[in-house]
Amino acid sequence: MPTYTTTLRLNDNIISVSPLPANQFSIVRAYEYNSIGVAPNVLHARDKLQTPDGTDLNANAIFFETRVNNNNNPPIFTQQVIDGAFSSNEVKVHEYQTFVTFSYPGIVEIGRDVNRAFSSRQQANIFTVLQSPVQSEVIATVYEFIQTSSSVAESDYTYESAIGLWAPNNWASISAEGIQTDEVDNSLSFFDSQDFRGYRSVHPPGEVHGIREIDQVYYNNREAVVSASSDAELSVSVIDQGPPDPVGSKWVLDVDITPAFIATDGTPYYKKTIIVSEIIPTQIDKLPYTSTS
Repeated sequence: MPTYTTTLRLNDNIISVSPLPANQFSIVRAYEYNSIGVAPNVLHARDKLQTPDGTDLNANAIFFETRVNNNNNPPIFTQQVIDGAFSSNEVKVHEYQTFVTFSYPGIVEIGRDVNRAFSSRQQANIFTVLQSPVQSEVIATVYEFIQTSSSVAESDYTYESAIGLWAPNNWASISAEGIQTDEVDNSLSFFDSQDFRGYRSVHPPGEVHGIREIDQVYYNNREAVVSASSDAELSVSVIDQGPPDPVGSKWVLDVDITPAFIATDGTPYYKKTIIVSEIIPTQIDKLPYTSTS
């Protein structure tokens, strides 16, 4: 003959108990209790409530604020509860994988075509090669927490061994200076500076690509410096490399905190969602995720 605590029996205050959806609580279980006359959290403090499978509810279970239906006499109380305990002021309640859109930055590379014959004179061209930014779907894991803090923590950016938050705020920047050295005073005859929004440079900051002792120097196929005595110079410098190469690392793609509920003692609780990519695959000319069989 099965036995029950007095609080679980349907004729002793608890009317019903049902699990909350698993698509919201997959790591810890959560339930909704309906009771008559006395709120479920009060009953639990007096005599542990039981879950639908007959096990005791966690002693430190987190009770949401109570809803009361006064149309009945005695009133009916409805209360949701997380069957878990906090660790460092938070509890992970849900986790799942999904595809998210990831933006690969474009790539800037500096190339040179030197000592090319051009009529009776020598010509050189320094140019930037651009690989456009692209977007692709990548696998990511979504982690959801209930916590007491309303703020994003620094540790959220490196959750699950992520390198950091992928939210670039600086991009590749390159400048070019041309000098004619065959005049009385060396003079700057050409200057160009360009920011490549959405791009990163494959060259480190400060790296200089130059050419000298040429009759005619072009920058991106535009005439930059001309000298009558083969003394034209052009140097192209990387001012800012832009963001790092994201390939081969895990990145936090988003951290979001929203109000979740108020506890029975008036404490506000928040839902935190962290989205962490899997290792970002290399950009390749085929589908990034295919069967190897």
